[in-house]
Amino acid sequence: MMLQTFRIPAILAAAVLGFASTPADAQFHEKREAKIAESEKPQNVKGGTTFQIASSYEKAYDGTLNHFKREGYVIDSAGKETGQIVTAMDVKGGYTQTGTRVLVTCIKDSDTQTSIRVVVTIQKRKKLLQAEPWGDARADDAQSTKIAEQIRSVLGQ
Repeated sequence: MMLQTFRIPAILAAAVLGFASTPADAQFHEKREAKIAESEKPQNVKGGTTFQIASSYEKAYDGTLNHFKREGYVIDSAGKETGQIVTAMDVKGGYTQTGTRVLVTCIKDSDTQTSIRVVVTIQKRKKLLQAEPWGDARADDAQSTKIAEQIRSVLGQ
């Protein structure tokens, strides 16, 4: 009799463990991880601040990149050919997290004129038992203007 009472919970436990590791469950987790990874990528958003400086494209790009390095930003990607500088996401918060990143685009107007577009993006997510995907990015125009002024002063404009 005692043997039978242990057999039922053991069978139930084996059934539950067997169902938890099915291929469909693994696919669900893979899709979820892919969705989270996709939501972490930089998003191009409208807004931000654009200004023009009397400087060559190379000097403006290099000066901007060096400014971010001196200020301690972690550079996620940068390419002189594309003119883009993207900082890594700075995440703050506990259960409700806010991620901030800076996207800078340098545009060659002429040999002596360069336009610089600065956009600070903000994304939010919940992180309870596991991290949720990041929400859509939105521009923080006040922070964009502040960083644009810092870049302008560093470049001597």
